[in-house]
Amino acid sequence: MRARPLPPRLRYRSFDVRAADRAGVSRQRLRRRDLFRPTRSIRWARGRPPNGVERIRAFRPVLLPGQFVSHLSAAVLWELPVPVGAAGPVHITSLIPAAQPRRIGVVGHRITADRAAVAERWGMPVSTPAALWVDCGALLRIDQLVALGDAIVTIRRCATTMIDDLRGALDRAGARAGVRKLRVAIELVRVGAGSPRETLARLTIVRAGLPEPELQVDVLDEAGRFVGRVDMAYPKQRIVIEYEGDQHRTDAEQWGRDLRRYRDLEQLGWAVVRWTKSDLGVHVSGAVDHLRELLVRRG
Repeated sequence: MRARPLPPRLRYRSFDVRAADRAGVSRQRLRRRDLFRPTRSIRWARGRPPNGVERIRAFRPVLLPGQFVSHLSAAVLWELPVPVGAAGPVHITSLIPAAQPRRIGVVGHRITADRAAVAERWGMPVSTPAALWVDCGALLRIDQLVALGDAIVTIRRCATTMIDDLRGALDRAGARAGVRKLRVAIELVRVGAGSPRETLARLTIVRAGLPEPELQVDVLDEAGRFVGRVDMAYPKQRIVIEYEGDQHRTDAEQWGRDLRRYRDLEQLGWAVVRWTKSDLGVHVSGAVDHLRELLVRRG
């Protein structure tokens, strides 16, 4: 027998059992297989699961006083770049002496109040960007921590425009899992990276023994007029390095803007180096060698 349709206000979003009670939905209906239960008392339609921020927000009704979203789940709420694994269980931290959360779909943590830094995001208590970066030290690789740190100190909504903010959060963390990786990563974090791939491109260049390029460089013409802002550059050698993701290829308008900008740069004597995903993978040696030769030729 087909399940009875849910009331319209519950049909297209996640909800908790109390909301279902108020809407007159029976407990028997909540046990039907068309509803998915990510954790105790939470439901959403199996065919319309929430993604990203909405998936984390679905857990708001299960948070108790003194609990907040942390680690990778906090990064999702701040809309920061995270690996695919962030779609797993939701990380929730309790302030000691409160008990560590224990329920299906949740990874529980505990922390003392003096080491916690909590803000509000999307109506939920959540670790601050600097605090979640430290939280993720035990979960991410060094390059992923650098990419996350780059985003935190670059994206305005994080209000963390200084690398010293991350350094301060790391100093307050004390001895904990991932600290060694964080100490390596903090020295590689830079303001201005536009994406994780741009971060990886910069790290690839530096690890190849080449000079570190400047980020988000404004290019001016001979009259001092603004021509464009580029991802990475060596201003002295007049070399631009642009990482082109799929949106540059699939968006015709973006592609046209890019070509016009590159043409303007080349007319001013700049060399434009364009890297794609494969230049950070199977063709990385050739991409690095080309950049090295260009740097030698230009000084």
